[in-house]
Amino acid sequence: MTCKAYFDGACFLNYCGIGYVIRDPEGFNIWKASEYVGRGDALGAEYWALMALLRRLSLLRIQHAVICGDSRTVVCQVSGQVNTRATNRFRKVIFTARQFLREHPGWALKWIPRAENGLADSLATESLSAIKTKD
Repeated sequence: MTCKAYFDGACFLNYCGIGYVIRDPEGFNIWKASEYVGRGDALGAEYWALMALLRRLSLLRIQHAVICGDSRTVVCQVSGQVNTRATNRFRKVIFTARQFLREHPGWALKWIPRAENGLADSLATESLSAIKTKD
């Protein structure tokens, strides 16, 4: 049984939110989350979203999953398609994500176009709705 999982990060005026969804093989939602995660930038929000999703997959003991994200930078760095410089500020997160993937050989990370990541995108954006009304 292979689940599909989607993650996305959102950033508005340096306020960051994440969204992710896990679907069973029939396409029904097993879990979805929308969470404000603090201050940062868009790339940081993407990494926070991926890490939250990886932790949730692990907690749910999901053995097989295709993990989809629309940040080519995140997917390529974590999958090792792009070298990670020693000075990369996300180096620790990248290596932690890689460790999760090594520990779960049934998981695969995949880049998808933003148009295919709608629910995770809307969940990430929703997490910032309270922040937007304050500014």
